[in-house]
Amino acid sequence: MTICVSVKVAEGLVLAADSALMLEGSIKTPEGEKSGILQTFGFANKITRLKDYPVGIMSWGTGNIGDRSIQSLIMEFEYGYPEREKNKNHTVKAIADEILSFIKERYYQAYDNELEKPELGIFAGGYSAGEFFADEYSYVFPQSEEWEIARPNMPDGRPSFGPNWFGMTDALNRLIKGYDPNALKELVKRGVDKTIIQKWIDDGVSELRLIFDGMPLQDAIDFAEYAVQVVIGRYRFEVGPSLCGGDIDIAVITPRAFQWAKRKQWSIK
Repeated sequence: MTICVSVKVAEGLVLAADSALMLEGSIKTPEGEKSGILQTFGFANKITRLKDYPVGIMSWGTGNIGDRSIQSLIMEFEYGYPEREKNKNHTVKAIADEILSFIKERYYQAYDNELEKPELGIFAGGYSAGEFFADEYSYVFPQSEEWEIARPNMPDGRPSFGPNWFGMTDALNRLIKGYDPNALKELVKRGVDKTIIQKWIDDGVSELRLIFDGMPLQDAIDFAEYAVQVVIGRYRFEVGPSLCGGDIDIAVITPRAFQWAKRKQWSIK
């Protein structure tokens, strides 16, 4: 369970995520086999730089495939991947396709016989060789059939700037979009005309007015951290388990560099 946020501005791309990790699966106990969340950890790495490329990978949903963490699988993939110097014409899409193929093979091997396959989201974002603006793609197992462009360009070809969020998103939908999709479904059940609701959404009546055109990179970093904090706070104070939490990792990607604005460090706890 996770919150991942990307913020694309003219100066760069910011990625932010929490660190809570819940392992799902089955385990044999004296009372019989039990399935569900087996363990919760607080120091997962959900943002990974791919080798030495200006490309970052984020994941949300299930924290593991079988007995392997998603971070471990991404590390294995990049272990044999060529360095940037040997792949000078790289594109984010080509890298995304290769890592998706690697993870897809292991995902369907692990869950081939299961009727309900766990949700796993993958985000790939960064800069292709020779390009000044970032590309962003998202894919969600098991329902996606291909990568979705997370932030398509505007109709005239100019880049679109702004945030995207993935995972446990209801708090940000409420804050920024001004509505909760589940609440809107309940309104339809209670007789509100669906076309009226859709027009209300399309018109952005309750949307928080945010400006990302011209936003400096530091402000994009601050916004990404704030967005993750909102979701962490929502789960900290609501009744039930804290599905998001822990330290916030923040990566900053520019056409020639990948840097950490904030990253948890190993230590003896």
